Amino acid sequence: MPENASRGEEQRTMLTFAQAAERLAAEGIVRSMTPEGLRKLARTDPEWPVSVDDYATVAGARTLPYELLVTYMATRSKRRGRGPDRAPRTGRTEAPETTDDRPDN
Repeated sequence: MPENASRGEEQRTMLTFAQAAERLAAEGIVRSMTPEGLRKLARTDPEWPVSVDDYATVAGARTLPYELLVTYMATRSKRRGRGPDRAPRTGRTEAPETTDDRPDN
């Protein structure tokens, strides 16, 4: 029996950044997320809920508690980003005029 279970604590679901990003999107908690996006939040967001003591290492990969991440993603204050993808730009129908003062050779 795990040591935490004897104290009545629930076992945490520990996932890698890649697994957590995929699961957040699959469960509809976020529209899309990449592992690098989660890593950036961990590095830069002062509200990031996972402390250094909460991380674990499994087979050389850093894991984090998914339950803390779900609560954070559902309640975090969102900063403005670049926004949704825009429609592709339409090209010009005419080539711009050039003023070339060099004589023809």
